[in-house]
Amino acid sequence: MKKGISATFVSLLICMAMLWASHAWAEMDNFPEENIQVPEEAVHLDYLGITDNESFVIGDVQADLVLVQVFSMYCPICQREAPDVNDLYEMIHEQGLEESIKLFGIAPGNSSFEVSVYRDRYEVVFPVIPDPDFVWHKHLGEVGTPTFYAVNPGNNQILHSHTGPFRDGIEAYLEEVKALL
Repeated sequence: MKKGISATFVSLLICMAMLWASHAWAEMDNFPEENIQVPEEAVHLDYLGITDNESFVIGDVQADLVLVQVFSMYCPICQREAPDVNDLYEMIHEQGLEESIKLFGIAPGNSSFEVSVYRDRYEVVFPVIPDPDFVWHKHLGEVGTPTFYAVNPGNNQILHSHTGPFRDGIEAYLEEVKALL
């Protein structure tokens, strides 16, 4: 029992440290032009509109706006808000915005196995990409989780970023994102 409690406590501390980590992203104007591992499933490649390569850059995504979720399967906020993020994905489709807005996640410190556990547990249908060696986490200034970026894939400009829980709800966040189109 004590081992389970201490593992949970350590996970919570890691997530809190990531949440309150350096906010170098606030100074970033552009999303890094670094290669991102392609999603493992063909349906996700098709959704993003990218070819079957080993990697892609944000500009390869076929959309007017790309939402990038930085999350961790160990982050309690990410776990609590996973249903809301799924709702965000569904609302994008319900409002006919699926060609204009694409959503994918990057999971710092999470392996493919951990990402698949998270995807299965929270029924995530959009692409989620492991970042086991924290490569993307470093590119993004070691941001806390969860963090969302709204990126113009045409010029890599970060139009909006959000760290932490959605205090005003996912509907309000989508309205903010839609205003960026």
